[in-house]
Amino acid sequence: MKFLCVALTLLACATLHTASAAQVAYEIDFTDYRSGPIDAWLRTKGLTLRDDTANRQKIALTPSAQGLVIEALRPARGFLVQPSIHGAPFSSIEIEWGVARHPQNASYERRLNNEAIMVHVFFGADKQPSGSLFVPDIPYFVGLFLCNGDRVGHPYVGRHYRDSGRYVCLGSPASREPLTSHFDLAQGIRTLFGQGFARTVSGYSISVDTSSSGNQGRSSALIKRIRFLR
Repeated sequence: MKFLCVALTLLACATLHTASAAQVAYEIDFTDYRSGPIDAWLRTKGLTLRDDTANRQKIALTPSAQGLVIEALRPARGFLVQPSIHGAPFSSIEIEWGVARHPQNASYERRLNNEAIMVHVFFGADKQPSGSLFVPDIPYFVGLFLCNGDRVGHPYVGRHYRDSGRYVCLGSPASREPLTSHFDLAQGIRTLFGQGFARTVSGYSISVDTSSSGNQGRSSALIKRIRFLR
């Protein structure tokens, strides 16, 4: 068994293993689509479509045997949100995903904070200030994404939520290469927000943001499965 563990003190790993059934406390699987409206299928999974995910002129959502393909067709920003998973004391998260096309010039190093796919994990219910009147307040979170040249495992601070949000690239795979990523929630949030941080997972979202990118804001990514582990 080989593990590729990155710089954030062994918090984020790309791995060849899959979690055993005994470890899985919560799972969402995007390989089980059979027929019917895509939006209705996503709602059966507890997901709410927000912002541009509801606009098929901007974001295409295409189910396949490999998972859900999320494509930005023009500059867009959208979310699939699961607001509540009951605050269970999860120890880590495992994500099976990949990117076929990154937003042009996207880079947290260069402060063009766009990405083809990101999984936000929210902690607690208390909303924290965004720092802007035009950006909604949300709970503490870590945004996990696949990057194209940024530092893997580095905790980036965004333009908003500077005290309550961090962004961590979990891998920089070759185009269309599937990847299973792992992030240690139990120790990770204490490393990011302080040893006294004790909020449990309260929800998550899957997002795409090409709002500031070149190449007409296009991107393409795949999400196959998310597991929260005990």
